[in-house]
Amino acid sequence: MKHTETDILRIGMKSLFLAGGILLILITLTGITARAVPAGTYERVDTPQGMSIVEGSFSYTDAPSLPVWRWYTATVEVLFGDDGLMIITIMIFMCLIAGAVSVMNSGGILHSLLEGIISSFSTRRYHMEALIILVLMLFGSVLGSMEEVVVLVPLLTALAVRMGWDRLTGLGLSLGAIAMGFAAALTNPFTIGVAQRLAGLPLFSGFLYRLFIFITVYSIYTWYVVRTSSHREVPDTAAVLIDEPVLLDERRKRALWWFTASMAVMALLIILLSRSSWADLILPAVLLCFLAGGIGSGALSGMSCREIGRSFFRGAVGIAPGTILILMASSIKHIMVSSHAMDTILFRASLMISGQGPYAAVIMVYALVLLLNVFISSGSAKAFLIIPIITPLADMVGLSRQSAVLAFQFGDGFSNILYPTNALLLICLTISGVSYLKWLAWIWKIQALLFIISILFLLGAVRFGY
Repeated sequence: MKHTETDILRIGMKSLFLAGGILLILITLTGITARAVPAGTYERVDTPQGMSIVEGSFSYTDAPSLPVWRWYTATVEVLFGDDGLMIITIMIFMCLIAGAVSVMNSGGILHSLLEGIISSFSTRRYHMEALIILVLMLFGSVLGSMEEVVVLVPLLTALAVRMGWDRLTGLGLSLGAIAMGFAAALTNPFTIGVAQRLAGLPLFSGFLYRLFIFITVYSIYTWYVVRTSSHREVPDTAAVLIDEPVLLDERRKRALWWFTASMAVMALLIILLSRSSWADLILPAVLLCFLAGGIGSGALSGMSCREIGRSFFRGAVGIAPGTILILMASSIKHIMVSSHAMDTILFRASLMISGQGPYAAVIMVYALVLLLNVFISSGSAKAFLIIPIITPLADMVGLSRQSAVLAFQFGDGFSNILYPTNALLLICLTISGVSYLKWLAWIWKIQALLFIISILFLLGAVRFGY
């Protein structure tokens, strides 16, 4: 059987234009907000962990307003700003992953892999869902993995479709699961680790309460995914289903073993690097392992170099239009920072928090981080921005620093897969061919439930002196 790239990876132009339209509206609203907020700035110092704000150093500035036309050229300007290298890396990462998946699909490797999983869990489909969610939540919760889920989105989306569900279920099993683990963090080095160091707390202290939170979130999210998938047991008619038997010849077996070994090495590297000073190498390691697994398995399956090259090129080019969304999402932060409005918003929020009691303060910290997450998706970047400010405020109002860090953790985590300004969300939606509005219609109920539960967890933390 000839497997085409569109079997698994496709960009729906309707979804692309819809997401682009939403981002264009958000860019305009961000520009209006930036003009309405007076310019101000905090002093920053270079710490062993990174650039951090100096508490109490805020001052208003006479910075000119950002011209309206620069609201829209910001989409290009971000490439030459402080985040330019990171943005370019993410776009290249997305295209190369798409190319490798395309090779696997053309060579029939993905077909064989899915059939093997299906045959193992054909009578235990919902057990399979619970297991996948647990594994990916642990990766997000313990290791702080998030961007690495991109390599799993096309695989789990295809698996969900092949199991008789739809692409939304595949996104829930991949992106949704790892994001829930990232939010219900146990030892996430990029949120818990950085925030606790900046707050002067013992590293990964308060573990038992976070373990209780993790178990609760896992139970609720698994129930939600299983429940919604059981109501969606109709194959996605837009997908090309595989209906031929798999003939595992020696070449196909070798290809599958090679890909499995590459994924095992990738998982091991994620675990080792996340616990070392070389954590910045995780994404390149993931990319290299996946490229080696995808291209190597294609070669072992009998594809010629020319076939591999053509398939890889088609996959990479086919997903490339999604990079426009990444640039548009990144420009929102660029507008706020360039107009010097971000620090002013942070300063005024700190004034509001300083006049509250501990219960109100912990909720306001949560709300502040939720707001900042619209503009800054990076958890560690937000930690450097906000923790040095809220830590002394927490001491003033009788809120423990541990509870303040927990509020930061929730505010950063649970909305990561809700805001269309998150580049990772846009990448995953682009790869899976699901529109943002369709995803929003699926995710908002569990988000609302977890929002209420997270508030209860925060109030409980204050009540019991966490």
